[in-house]
Amino acid sequence: MSKQKQFTIEEKANVIFRLKKGEKNSNMANELGIGHSTISIIWKARDKIEQEFQNEKLSVKKFRNCTHTDLDNVLLRWFKNQRNLCIPINGSIFQQKTNELAEGLGKHNFNCWTGWIQRFRARHNIVFSTINGKSKSVNTKITKNWLEKVWPKLREGYTDDQIYNADKTRIFYRMLPNRTLKFKGEKCSTGKMSKERLAVLVSASITSKKMKLIIIGKSRNPQ
Repeated sequence: MSKQKQFTIEEKANVIFRLKKGEKNSNMANELGIGHSTISIIWKARDKIEQEFQNEKLSVKKFRNCTHTDLDNVLLRWFKNQRNLCIPINGSIFQQKTNELAEGLGKHNFNCWTGWIQRFRARHNIVFSTINGKSKSVNTKITKNWLEKVWPKLREGYTDDQIYNADKTRIFYRMLPNRTLKFKGEKCSTGKMSKERLAVLVSASITSKKMKLIIIGKSRNPQ
């Protein structure tokens, strides 16, 4: 049986701070390696936790202060470089790199822990987010030039109601869910997932006028 993770009052206060900023429960749970229910319990007790936080004289201002400004600066530069290269950075990678940089600065007794990372993130507005694999491949210069010079000529003579965007998707209408409720200790397995699907064309105008779905089924005379 795994040992339940314990949080300091400072760490709990930071969880509440991030929730108030709009971060998702699920993202924080995945990052911190805890269940969604733990985040919910902290949120429900936010009034008591915030009062205890204030009683310990850990104001938000002090919460954001840094006692290792040289390490903070070096780490921030490294993080910016990694993000410019679109390299994903999770909590464990961040923690390991922080310790490596601290060692290089002669801080041999420094040990990066969760609270230090959370304060660093709060200082520099760093959040945990899901990666979008396609957005980085878009050349913004090309799209900007197309929107400014090509698009106005293409849409001449058409109203917004007459301009549609369409895309194809698939509906696996016979596929069962890949998660299920089960009895504790029960082996959870299933047969081969159904791959039967329908190709669907979805289309809508600039003014959000939706067209009826176009379904592509099986050919009566497949080749």
